[in-house]
Amino acid sequence: MLDSQRLLQKLRELEEKRKKGEIDSREFYKGLLELLAELKDVLVQENIDETNIKRQIPLLLAFIKSQISELEQRGN
Repeated sequence: MLDSQRLLQKLRELEEKRKKGEIDSREFYKGLLELLAELKDVLVQENIDETNIKRQIPLLLAFIKSQISELEQRGN
């Protein structure tokens, strides 16, 4: 199974569990972060061309800056 298919399946399973009420928001959040960590590991190893890298950088910067700002607002 391709990494993309495996990760998408995990995401769908998480979403389904949340939809059915099998997991609460905190568990869903934790699962999403774990999925993000797995995705990071795959992307770091992937051979991505310069054009795709440049397209993804603004998205990553926006996400990271937003999360750091929210972390700071929570006093961490």
